[in-house]
Amino acid sequence: MTYWLYRAIAALPLAFSYRLAGLLAWLTQYVIRYRVDTVDRNLRAAFPEQTDAWHSETRKRFYKQFAEVAVESLYGWRMPKSELEKRMKLIGWEPLMASSDEEPKPGILLSIHHGNWEWLVQRSSLAASAPFDGVYKPLHDKGADRFALESRGRWGGTLVTMKAMGRHVLRNRRTPRVLALLADQAPGKNETAHWTTFMNQPAGFFLGPATLANITHYPVYFVRVHRVERGFYEIELLEMCKEPQSISQEALIERYVELAEETIRLQPESYLWSNRRWKRTPPKEFLADQATLTESAAASGDIQSNP
Repeated sequence: MTYWLYRAIAALPLAFSYRLAGLLAWLTQYVIRYRVDTVDRNLRAAFPEQTDAWHSETRKRFYKQFAEVAVESLYGWRMPKSELEKRMKLIGWEPLMASSDEEPKPGILLSIHHGNWEWLVQRSSLAASAPFDGVYKPLHDKGADRFALESRGRWGGTLVTMKAMGRHVLRNRRTPRVLALLADQAPGKNETAHWTTFMNQPAGFFLGPATLANITHYPVYFVRVHRVERGFYEIELLEMCKEPQSISQEALIERYVELAEETIRLQPESYLWSNRRWKRTPPKEFLADQATLTESAAASGDIQSNP
């Protein structure tokens, strides 16, 4: 049922779908109140220096864009290639492009849930010269999962679950590939995580992307999505590490977190604040280390006492 509903909405003209998005944004924020408390809590923790008015306005802009990205993503199921290329402008993607007489260029792409990440998957698979593999987490609703897989794989990309990615990489190790991950999701309680501070809060991150980089020796890039106006984006390729085997996995994740924060601060309303990203309690070792750092900073005078 969900699959056919999504297809019906996808068949609508995008201009009309944006009108539906306006109603959806209002219903989601003020009637259904979908995770409003989570959005407020995340915004206030991430931007404690901002005013109540700023938090309120950013929340409103988030729900508006959240609804618009939702209808855009559905439209992407049938959007022509030429229109996708027009709506998603590439910046700095030459390291992954190759002429007809060159070998395909491999790489690992890391991004976050910022802007329209569904269109990002499609556009990246078109831009890369090497075969494109997108890592994904299966959706609980089978109809929605079927629709998402069809949409994301329209232009030749292969969708692989994180659980199966290791075997997939080993099976195709002789073929240069581009591996893409949205790496800002929170690990589960029983999954190994690297703990750090992300948007002023303790957060765990999967080490999987760094492990893949060490196995493949592929250069690692961060993909920054910036919304220029409704329905139009710029996607910039930023080099994170050309030789990942030369640095630790933790250092690679820290660089990713740094770029993720920069991207969010450039356009706060475009991040997925409804995600319960910071719900997991950090380990005692991490909290102890943070307390030690705070004490050291205070002792050195980096933290000023209130008069």
